[in-house]
Amino acid sequence: MKKIFLAMVTTVVMMTVNAQSEKSEVRTEGTITYEEVVKFDIVVDGMSPEMMAMMPKENRSGTILYFNDKASRYENLNVVTDGSIEEETGGATVKIMMSTPENIMYRDLKNQKMVHQKEFMTRNFLIESDIQKEEWKLTGNQQVILGYPCQEALKNDTSGMVKVWFTPAIPVSTGLGEFGGLPGMVLAVDVNDGEQTMTAKSVDLVKVDPDKLQKPNKGKKVSREKFNSIVEEKNKEMGAEGGEGQTIIMKISQ
Repeated sequence: MKKIFLAMVTTVVMMTVNAQSEKSEVRTEGTITYEEVVKFDIVVDGMSPEMMAMMPKENRSGTILYFNDKASRYENLNVVTDGSIEEETGGATVKIMMSTPENIMYRDLKNQKMVHQKEFMTRNFLIESDIQKEEWKLTGNQQVILGYPCQEALKNDTSGMVKVWFTPAIPVSTGLGEFGGLPGMVLAVDVNDGEQTMTAKSVDLVKVDPDKLQKPNKGKKVSREKFNSIVEEKNKEMGAEGGEGQTIIMKISQ
């Protein structure tokens, strides 16, 4: 009788230890989906109050991050172009177009390289660069996102004040777009107190198909400086457009 009792106790102890081991296992591979919200205020001289009331105040889209401890790939979900709004004003036609472009951010975590496939004016560009060390300031604030304990970090960059929440429970130094470089996965981002927010909606720590972590290759290879100069030049050209009989197109994208 004693032998049977001891055997049962040993079995229960082993099952408990195995269950705790699986629960505490650190996983560094999976997929995370996010919701991205960008707020804006569109003002066009000469536009009717009725038209102004129809102007969109924000753009919502879904994004997904595939990752392991060697690389990550962040991209838009359901790449679509929404309906447009059009009105004639001051001899010109103003057309507001909402779209979600095919933007992809790839990080080679092993070699600290980054490739950003970015769509601009219907053209695709491949922006290649080194992953720069980011100057984050830890605040000590904490919160829980999707069951993961997160810490707050802040920094100032060209976008303005950036606040992120990252979790050391997923020890992969990457995250959404260009926001990373922390000792854990980024699960939420807030730029300029709500102007742009990105929040994790699901975390699935499973093996990722290698095809989902392929480096993007569609577009013209350019440096970050070259791409910025192209954008600046095109914006100047568009700013010069307008006048009687012409169409002004405001394409709002992310």
